[in-house]
Amino acid sequence: MFSNNMQVMLYVADVPSAITFWQSVGFVIIDQQSVDGTSVVEIAPSAQADTHFVIYDRTFIEAHSPEVALNSPSIMFFSDDITALYKQMLEANVEVGDLIQMEEQMVFNFADPDGNYFAVSGK
Repeated sequence: MFSNNMQVMLYVADVPSAITFWQSVGFVIIDQQSVDGTSVVEIAPSAQADTHFVIYDRTFIEAHSPEVALNSPSIMFFSDDITALYKQMLEANVEVGDLIQMEEQMVFNFADPDGNYFAVSGK
């Protein structure tokens, strides 16, 4: 059986830049390792989160696992205070879309330094 724990692999052009970005929006580093001379960093929205991102250098993955699809997954985050999160991202100079009302939820999207878009939904 599967557990509730999950990791999502994100392949980026610049691992340190990606980590700086995710920390600027509140993520924390869970683990950091060096694999064959490249940094691999596990991050999460909090230390207690069940889902973690593992950030890999795209060039490293292309060289060591060319069969792996390198596109970014489509991810929807949820927020208990989406307005505060939206303001935090604006203050951190994150590229964000408009905060819009969709029925009883608010939603917006944002981009990471690699131009990958992620969505956020909440109240």
